[in-house]
Amino acid sequence: MYYSMVGLLAALVLCIVNFDILRSSGSFDKPAWSIYRRFLFAVLMYYITDILWGILEYKKLSAALFIDTTVYFMATAVGISFWADYTAAFLNGSKAFGRVLTLIGRIIVGLIMAMTVINIFHPVLFIVDSSCVYKTLPMRHVVLVCQILFLIIISVYALNCRIQAAVAGRNRMRFHILAVFGIIMAACLFMQLWFPYLPLYSIAYMLGTCLLHAFVAEDEREDYSRQLEEAEKIADLKDRFRALLDNMPGMAFTKDAETGKYLTCNQAFAEYAHKDSPESVTGLTDAEIFDPETAAHFAHDDGIALSLSKPYIFYEDVSDAEGNPRQLQTTKIKYKDTAGRFCVLGMCQDITDLMRIQHEHSMTKEAYESAVKTRLMYSHIAQTLARDYAEMFYVNTDSEEFIEYRSKEENSSLEEIRRGWHFFSDCKAELCESVYPDDREAFLNAMN
Repeated sequence: MYYSMVGLLAALVLCIVNFDILRSSGSFDKPAWSIYRRFLFAVLMYYITDILWGILEYKKLSAALFIDTTVYFMATAVGISFWADYTAAFLNGSKAFGRVLTLIGRIIVGLIMAMTVINIFHPVLFIVDSSCVYKTLPMRHVVLVCQILFLIIISVYALNCRIQAAVAGRNRMRFHILAVFGIIMAACLFMQLWFPYLPLYSIAYMLGTCLLHAFVAEDEREDYSRQLEEAEKIADLKDRFRALLDNMPGMAFTKDAETGKYLTCNQAFAEYAHKDSPESVTGLTDAEIFDPETAAHFAHDDGIALSLSKPYIFYEDVSDAEGNPRQLQTTKIKYKDTAGRFCVLGMCQDITDLMRIQHEHSMTKEAYESAVKTRLMYSHIAQTLARDYAEMFYVNTDSEEFIEYRSKEENSSLEEIRRGWHFFSDCKAELCESVYPDDREAFLNAMN
């Protein structure tokens, strides 16, 4: 009965150590661990047949012992096949060779199943005589040798994957444990050839699964928990950032500077882009949302914002989602995210009503007409000078309000680019970045 006691102890250890994996298929969100769970059930099935084998042999129940031994051989083959599947899925090294291992494991299972069925009618693996004495036949040794060689090949494959992947630390230990498991199983199977009445295979399974749990499963669980925590933190940060954008006045968005893809936006921008929700905008580029002219305009503004070391603020006339003309104050800021990539944060505030109120309260009819005449006069002067200059600024030196003009290459005429305030504080620093370094000091003196 001591034979059954070893199997019972091994089964209890397996259930206690791997209780959470056996209980739930969602212990790890990885395909390899669903295979590992099936492998553990195959090992448990082997333990049950091994426990019954000792009891039936002790009770001298010949027919029952023959049936149990038949299932025993099948459970051994299925366990090795699942082990090959798990190793190939976990290592994910040479995918082609991993598929070969999986195929070989299935072939071995098929051959052993076939031989156990044949053995029922024509003994080729083993017999149980009328005295309930278990006797092995030559094909049983052939089957065990094939399983031993297969386990050794799996162990060599695990070591080879570690060398190719050049892993270190705890990951390297995992590869080594996978290899050691196969060696332990192969060694005990080899000893089983000479000592069939010793529960060596149960001992090997118990040692191997305990090593897997201690050095592989627990590490995987810690990594999985860490990844879940990081994912939750990232999701929480995204939710906070989304809430921040949603509570900003006007439209707000952020995009990847390199790819131009929107990372997130608020509902106001989603409606402007004719989308149902911010999620519908995420992952798209300007070219996928807007017409080519608008997309090129946005890309140009992004380029200016990325070239500056301070926020890029400009004013523009646009149409809202219903096509109504509106005046916007747009701010674009370059920043780096936690991954180190450059991004652009954009905020657009509708100032149409504000501009109207300022116009109504701050300018009389005469002042407004005078400003129009002054603007026309400076526009004529600017058009004349445009033949020799690429960019020009009309600046009110009292209020520091400015208008930026840019020369058109095709006809040398000027087009208005933007309007703003604080020319001498904002534009001076911006323009200085476009001046040749040796000339910057002279440029700044001239601006003063």
